[in-house]
Order: sequence, then C-alpha cells, then structure tokens
Amino acid sequence: MTFYEPLLSIHILAAITWIGGAATMQFLAIRARNSSNSAEMASVAGQAAWLGKRVLTPAAGTVLLAGILMVLINWSFEELWIVLGLVAFAGSLLSGIFFLGPESERLAKLLGERDPTDREVQARIQRLFLFSRIELVVLILIVADMVFKPKL
Repeated sequence: MTFYEPLLSIHILAAITWIGGAATMQFLAIRARNSSNSAEMASVAGQAAWLGKRVLTPAAGTVLLAGILMVLINWSFEELWIVLGLVAFAGSLLSGIFFLGPESERLAKLLGERDPTDREVQARIQRLFLFSRIELVVLILIVADMVFKPKL
C-alpha cells in the first residue's frame, strides 16, 4: 500500500461528511418549511450555521488538501476532471466565504434581535437555504466528475 490509498480514504470520508451534512441540513430545512413553524425553521438555520462552521468547512478543507496531495502523487493538474473539480470547489468556496458564511452570521444576529416569525428573518432563511441547495447540487456534480473522470 502506498500513501495514496490512505489519502483517498480520507478524501472520500471527508467528502461524505461534507455532502452528507449539507444534504441532511436540506432535508431538515424542507421538513421545517413544510411544518409552517417559523421557530423550527429558525432553529434549523441556526443549526446549519453551527454545522457549517464546525463540521462542513473543516471537511471541505480536508477534501481539498487530500485531493491536492493525491494529484501530486498519482495524477496531473492538467487532467480535465481535476480542473473541473477544482473550479467547482473554488465556486463553492467563494460562495461560502462571500455569502453563506456571512449571511449565516447576519441571520444568527437577526434572530437574536427579532422574532423568528418576522418576514425579513423568514425571507433570509429561505434565501440561505436556496443558495445552500444550489451548492449541494454543485457538490453532487463534483462527485460525478470525480467518478466519471471526463477527458478531452
């Protein structure tokens, strides 16, 4: 066994954690939205912010680091599937840095100041979950890219 196999295992486990956590939060958000309970929706949004910062972000970083190390060992940065994966990852990273993370923080602050039933609070929650749903689709496309490894 080479160093590549343990890196691949770490990469896959971190990706499962990242994507599984993001998917779980979407299921909880859909369930809360369908219950028409504004307080439950606010609670899910708060849990998503906590999970994003403490679980999903470290998992994403681990995916990237293990992936880069695997490319250095066994692949090339000239491979189309690797370039596509890195571009999609960069989009996800930028989305997290410039929208999802800051909006989660703003929302947490707003929830401390206002009632969870407030229209602005609910609109921000809906927008946050819409963007995170789009990001989840991007993550699933990255997995497909890694599995099928398209070439030119």
